[in-house]
Amino acid sequence: MQSLRTRRPSETRTVKRQASKLEKKPINKNVRKSTVDDKIKKRMSLRYAEISAPTEASVPDVPSVPIGLRPGAVRDPDELVLERASIREDPKVIDQRLLDKEDFDPDTYLKAKLANSTEAELRSLQSSLRSSKDDTAVELQRNVFKNYAEFVHISKEISVLENEVLELKESLSEWKSMPSLLHIDESASASERRRNVRSSIADLRVLYANQMQTLHTQIEGSAKFAPTTPGRHVIYEMDGIYALNAATYRVSNTVKFVVLDDSVLVAKRRRRNNGEGGRLVAERCWPLNEMLVLDTKDTATMTNVFKVRHQKETYVYRTEAPSDKKTLLGQFRQVAEELAIRKRREREGEHERRKSMWTSGDRTSMTLHPDKVPPLPDWMAELARKAGVDGDTSARDKSESDARFISDFSDDLTVAIALRSWERAVQLVEEGRAKLSSIPSLSAKLTPLTASLTSALLDALSAPGNRKNTAVSLIGHLLKLGQGPAARLTFLNARAGAVDRYVKAIRFEGHVGMYVHDLALVVFTGIKHTADWFLAGFVEHDMTSTLIDWAKKQIEMYAERFRKQVYSSDVEQQTIKEALKITHNQSRKVCPLSPLSIHTNLYSCFSFFLFV
Repeated sequence: MQSLRTRRPSETRTVKRQASKLEKKPINKNVRKSTVDDKIKKRMSLRYAEISAPTEASVPDVPSVPIGLRPGAVRDPDELVLERASIREDPKVIDQRLLDKEDFDPDTYLKAKLANSTEAELRSLQSSLRSSKDDTAVELQRNVFKNYAEFVHISKEISVLENEVLELKESLSEWKSMPSLLHIDESASASERRRNVRSSIADLRVLYANQMQTLHTQIEGSAKFAPTTPGRHVIYEMDGIYALNAATYRVSNTVKFVVLDDSVLVAKRRRRNNGEGGRLVAERCWPLNEMLVLDTKDTATMTNVFKVRHQKETYVYRTEAPSDKKTLLGQFRQVAEELAIRKRREREGEHERRKSMWTSGDRTSMTLHPDKVPPLPDWMAELARKAGVDGDTSARDKSESDARFISDFSDDLTVAIALRSWERAVQLVEEGRAKLSSIPSLSAKLTPLTASLTSALLDALSAPGNRKNTAVSLIGHLLKLGQGPAARLTFLNARAGAVDRYVKAIRFEGHVGMYVHDLALVVFTGIKHTADWFLAGFVEHDMTSTLIDWAKKQIEMYAERFRKQVYSSDVEQQTIKEALKITHNQSRKVCPLSPLSIHTNLYSCFSFFLFV
């Protein structure tokens, strides 16, 4: 490229200017001059005309500036944010927003991505979708863990509300049927209804008496189990319930449940000669405060089963539909709660009546009317009042404290059994037995829990992997519970099973002496250890006869195996003598100082059973 200083004169650009009086004569174009000099001269030769007024030259109008671009114009902030976001927003964020839409169409989305994306972009899209999937799964799991407690709480509330709605529905149905039961005309006016309400108590008494009379007529023998008493009435009836055998769960007959306000009457249907159902006969009646209803979990072969426990007897029943079972159990619970409330109010009223006895009556009226008490001096009346109040309060407090103690005791003992805290469980049983004299109602909870604890201890004692300390501790707990014979039998059976397993594990590899050595070692060691554990657990030696019988059976087992293995047709006499010597030596080596001198009798017992 040529510089302006070296440019040829022909290449210079000619500038046409109008002739002016002040313009100098033209300079020769062939003279080389620099661009800088040219520009300086051009600048110095310019003249500007002074325009004092507008001319008539046509000047185009300046275009107007858009409103959005005018300086100082106020724009919508959302519009600015959208413009900035559209410029700076990441494509992944845009994809995530598309995926979060409710009306997201995956086919359209994939078509657009496959049509306008390269292989690298598709791989990036695949990885981003996988990461989004993993993030979503983690977020869902976190939300589940976070809301689990609330979910459980809401589920419980929903179940409670369902039960309350069912009870409300039943109450509404009863309320709807009350006018017909009370023989009230629904079309009567309000004044007539108020007049009928005044005699509602008498009507209820008549209604209850009629109900009981009808019940005695329909069910034979029901008057013996549930006689007519003031206030007793029928609350609910359900027929078509199957009575099952408690042992085999087979249907024995069909019964009808009649729920009274204070008891439950069960009537079975007497079958006729042709097999059809006949007259109802009262079978049994349980007071509500003495019976226990147990809901049984459904299985593949048995559904809608529930149990009724009264004293030491257990009865099993089954309904046709789950709704029938739920309704019947709900009636049991509701009537039992109402009975408990009524009994509590009666007790409180009795306490109030007894307290009021000290404030009225005289000595003469006390003789004629035992309900009245003679007047006392002020100081004696005060003492009597305090004594009466304190006595009633203490009785009520004792009843409540006993109920709380029984509840806490049963919960603690159940938890101890579940956690296999044997020492704590046995201690609780001993405390419960000590309190039976002061709290007789505790026996209803203590007896089944003690049986459950005994069963759990026996199961633990029969475990094959028990050590000496564990076995001795379990035997001690069972002895404290008064289960010595069961503990002795379970322990010896478990030890016999252990010895039998070890004997079966011995392999015969062709050498009779080695087999007899291993067999004697296992059997005699088992007898020695069992005797040590037995005498450590059962301190009283009156139970050692059972141990001797058990050891005798083990020697018999050893002699039988010894005879089958040694005394065969192809065994030499020297081998037999060697086997007998091994047996004798092992019995003395394993049991040098065995309790009860068992080691002195092992060889003799063995020889006796061997040659008999």
